[in-house]
Amino acid sequence: TWNETLQRVEVKRVTSLGKLILEEETVHDGNKEALQQCLLAAIKKTGLDIFNWTPQARSLVQRINFINESIKNDALLQKQLGDTDLPDFSESALLASLSEWLLPYLDEANSFKQCYKLDLYKLFLNMLSWPQQQLVERLAPEKISVPSGSAITIDYSDPASPVLAVRLQEVFGLHDTPTLFDGHRKLMLHLLSPARRPMQVTQDLNSFWKTAYHEVKKELRGKYKKHYWPDDPLTAQATSKTKKQMNR
Repeated sequence: TWNETLQRVEVKRVTSLGKLILEEETVHDGNKEALQQCLLAAIKKTGLDIFNWTPQARSLVQRINFINESIKNDALLQKQLGDTDLPDFSESALLASLSEWLLPYLDEANSFKQCYKLDLYKLFLNMLSWPQQQLVERLAPEKISVPSGSAITIDYSDPASPVLAVRLQEVFGLHDTPTLFDGHRKLMLHLLSPARRPMQVTQDLNSFWKTAYHEVKKELRGKYKKHYWPDDPLTAQATSKTKKQMNR
């Protein structure tokens, strides 16, 4: 049975006479399969929040959902990549397939606490073949390198519009908006101040350099005097440093 208070499966040996319980004791052995099925049922009822969702695990699920959603909603991508056959990583699909991806790793686990210790990222990664892992990395990488040399993590929480939040200075010299999906999907750029405050949101970086940048530059130059604000951002050196650090 499932103990909701302790959030674990308990195995009890009960001696009864009709409906009259004569003796009841908790035991530490029992049918392993029945125990696991009871735990799976509790997870299905409660949901996937009982697991330790590391940023890497959540990112992998969101990246796969982004790929699946993109192919589903684009006829051209369906024609080119419709045979990717990636698993469905929606929450409903993951709950429905617990016995496939989770059960092999439960072993003697009988509680949510023990489930929380599992490496969710590795479990999800094991659902993908090596070619599928390579495909995900190609179409929807976890990070992207920018001209400053930094590797910036992409936010895939909105499958319709993945976001790259990057400090403005780190993309000097970058003429066009970075893309995903072999060039089929533009990233939504959140261009940040040195204090990581959003200054501009755009999918057309080239147009931003030619128009809005000059107004943004005036504001940033006044607030962040120690930082580098060139007149021509297309030929300027990208940096994550202050002017003093750049001159060392």
